Amino acid sequence: MIHPSLYQTIFLYSVVVMTLIVASRLPLSYPQIRQGSKNFKEAFLICAVFALWLGGREVNPAFGDTVNYARGFYEMAYSPILYSYDGEWVFYNIMRFCAKYYNITVFFTLIDIGYFGFTLWGCKRLTPNNVLVSLLFCLGGLSFFSYGVNGIRNGLACSMVLVFLSYVIEKGTLNKIMAIVLAVLAFFIHNTVALPVLLSVVALYSIKSFKTAYTFWILSIIISLVAGGAVTSFFAALGFDDRLDYLTAEQEKGTFSSSGFRWDFLIYSMMPIVLGYYIIYKKKIRDRKYEFILNTYTLTNAFWVMVIRANYSNRFAYLSWFIYPLVLAYPLLEVEIWPQIQGKRLKQIMLAQIGFTWFMLTFYW
Repeated sequence: MIHPSLYQTIFLYSVVVMTLIVASRLPLSYPQIRQGSKNFKEAFLICAVFALWLGGREVNPAFGDTVNYARGFYEMAYSPILYSYDGEWVFYNIMRFCAKYYNITVFFTLIDIGYFGFTLWGCKRLTPNNVLVSLLFCLGGLSFFSYGVNGIRNGLACSMVLVFLSYVIEKGTLNKIMAIVLAVLAFFIHNTVALPVLLSVVALYSIKSFKTAYTFWILSIIISLVAGGAVTSFFAALGFDDRLDYLTAEQEKGTFSSSGFRWDFLIYSMMPIVLGYYIIYKKKIRDRKYEFILNTYTLTNAFWVMVIRANYSNRFAYLSWFIYPLVLAYPLLEVEIWPQIQGKRLKQIMLAQIGFTWFMLTFYW
């Protein structure tokens, strides 16, 4: 039996090893990368194993909100009271169904299958020839493990938004209908995904220029430095989601809750933006899908920057950070930037991302 405290370490080192193996086999030139390696089966197997493993975890405080979800699950299973969760009815009806007919392990496994499954689907649609590489970018994301066992509602909803982004950018009525269905389902799983969904629509139809999105992001830093406290209070008072009260809540020991201006996480967040600036303005490369994803990430991250001083601001950050891995992976896999050495750059960025995650989770977070 694996002790709960070891799960994150095992997951992290498994992803590190897989990343090192895949990175060592990457071709050098862009045409070879673009051709891909047709490794969807391997990616599917990795997702299936992780989903079943994490879904079968025991109810333990080491998994954060797993304990709280279990408490709600057993209340639904044994209490005659019918709880109403109108705002996020999709998630709680899944919980109610599992509480009535199955056990807690089935419930957690089902949610993790959705979490990994939608992430894999998003990778398949955005980088069809290199699914395994883009999936490893996602699994190596700073918050990926946490949202598979802790903030599971947010994780599931955001993984659905990844697929939404892949449909909403495409032309055609059926694609738009599919995007709307995914957005609605994601919203009724976790209401806060309204922010990235709304800003993706802004990026698609209004702010199409990266220069505008980038300028807004720079302004958000200035606003945060000058009036961060007032902005945090404003967001907490909006009322569209009671969970925003955590922005002004008293911090708890043992969590990523440090207040103050988090320059470290700002630097982490700016990496896709710096890469985007280099690609669009230095290399003068234009790709409609890439600019859409980049602008969505940049605009959403800007709202987090404005509340960066707040306690638990990482929860707000995840509304952009879940896009982070694919904002990095997409141009490296789908856009010709360095024709003869793109594989080398891809390997460097791939290893830098997982190296940062390893360092943060091992020594810092």
